[in-house]
Amino acid sequence: MEKIEEYMPAGPLMDISMIAGKFSEVYLPHWICIDDNPKILDKFAVLHIDDYGDVVEKVAEVTPSHVKLSEPAFSPRAVLMKVGFPVKIRCKVLIYKTNTAFLTLHVYLIPCDPGLRQEMDKQELSYGYNIIRKPHPERSLKMQDCFILTADLDGAEINPQKLKLRYESKDPNFFEVFIENPDRNFTLKLAQENEHEQVWTCVIRKDECQSTGHIQGQHFVDKHRHDLIERVSNIEPILDNLLRDGVIQQEDYDTIAAIRTTQDKVRKLFIGPLRAGGHACKDLFYKILEEKEPFLVTDLKRKES
Repeated sequence: MEKIEEYMPAGPLMDISMIAGKFSEVYLPHWICIDDNPKILDKFAVLHIDDYGDVVEKVAEVTPSHVKLSEPAFSPRAVLMKVGFPVKIRCKVLIYKTNTAFLTLHVYLIPCDPGLRQEMDKQELSYGYNIIRKPHPERSLKMQDCFILTADLDGAEINPQKLKLRYESKDPNFFEVFIENPDRNFTLKLAQENEHEQVWTCVIRKDECQSTGHIQGQHFVDKHRHDLIERVSNIEPILDNLLRDGVIQQEDYDTIAAIRTTQDKVRKLFIGPLRAGGHACKDLFYKILEEKEPFLVTDLKRKES
């Protein structure tokens, strides 16, 4: 997509194939806000990648969340937008806690691109960092605008001072938030540089700063392996999340899902993907357990105190 100089990405690249039959139309998702800017409707296009190269095609119709193609021939496709227009896009804020001695957060502001989010999760988790899930901005933000991140805690250091919202498919920049010893909950706020208008806020709680899957040198999921094998019950959504985040592949997913008992499914997770993936995959498994099996995780933590 970087070779198409007249356009910028406006939606995820989707690899669609037809086994049989024919579609009369298909709708591809985009993250552009069109509500207050109807003049941009004719600036949409679709990138079509086939064996003969890259082709930019016109779209039949644009909705607030999708573009319509009529009688498409399927292959990898992605929605594009002409460059040079002040468009607003739907965004996500990603927060990762590093494993340094003092609290350090990496805060990303990116387009609402599931592929880019998955890539960031994989990259940060590969360093052993933890994900802090928070709500995303409700309002659309303007591309190429600069934003400033602040924290309401004395001694907080945030670099760089501002970030420009743009699509970076490889190694996007981020805010680094450094706080030596946070002794209370604190709030992160994102605002536009020129207007000083707050566009997003979230509370980072003290226990989130200290939350980790590592306990006295041994990982939580390793320390409680026996209890997890015996007591995890909500295995299907756990597998779905592990597949989504790249901890397991489709082949592993199918193999584990076909196992008859829940205990054997969890046991297969331990001796297969979790053992192979190391701490990064165990960290993500731990976060999913906190979400899908909160009472079990709380009970196991209580036993340690």
